Amino acid sequence: MNFVKRTTERVVIAVFTFIVWWFVVTQIFDRLEQRMPVFLAGVLTYLLAAYILLPRVIQFCLMILRRGRVPRFARAADGLPADPVNIILIGSQEMLRNIFTIAGWHEAEPITWRSVIKMMHAIIRNKSYANAPFSSLYLFGRKQDHGFQQPIGKSPRHRHHVRFWAANLDPEADMTNFKYWMQKHSINPKEASMWVGSGTKDIGLALKRFTYQITHKVDKNVDEERDYVISSLRETGLLAKEYYSNAEQFIIGKYKSDGRILTAYIK
Repeated sequence: MNFVKRTTERVVIAVFTFIVWWFVVTQIFDRLEQRMPVFLAGVLTYLLAAYILLPRVIQFCLMILRRGRVPRFARAADGLPADPVNIILIGSQEMLRNIFTIAGWHEAEPITWRSVIKMMHAIIRNKSYANAPFSSLYLFGRKQDHGFQQPIGKSPRHRHHVRFWAANLDPEADMTNFKYWMQKHSINPKEASMWVGSGTKDIGLALKRFTYQITHKVDKNVDEERDYVISSLRETGLLAKEYYSNAEQFIIGKYKSDGRILTAYIK
């Protein structure tokens, strides 16, 4: 049944995507081409389709198709599932930052035009940018509060990275409660006692499905990255109680996982 649902979702989204691209090429591009050089018309058409029209079409489709579904994945701005939730750390904001600093990780800078241009320059020139920004993913109705990374080589094309969303709940009581994932959490990160995280490894550049936006390509074996993040933190000696929850294997899109979320307490 899950296979049928996923297939139906993909077919519906693919059909709407095709319709949008047909409209863009036959209507918008043709009109722009009459008023400007072909290259510029092509660039403007791509930006309009990939970053404005298609994300909104996909959000509309998912709003209908996934009504009431439990979001075990953080979502991209276009509404599509992005990285899976696989780590929860218990502790204050100060403790979170402290343990990653000691473990040799770097906190990502906010995503701005300046940081994006700096990252593009680092990628093209194969230069180091230890605090390169992350794209915004959404969980609990908001983008991540913190992100940490470890470079793999010089360029930010390849890196270990993990995003965290502030929360203030008892994981042992609320992790199995579906409302936990569906509620919108408004919380001051300085007051958070729990951090819901998604750890993945960037292994290059790629285009997003359906919208064709430029993004990082992610290693599909997300369990290895989850285990790498926790192993790195264990070496600091600042982790206490650890346990796994929600063991349910899945192979969805580009990801393969045992589905487990590792919860650990920071000393």
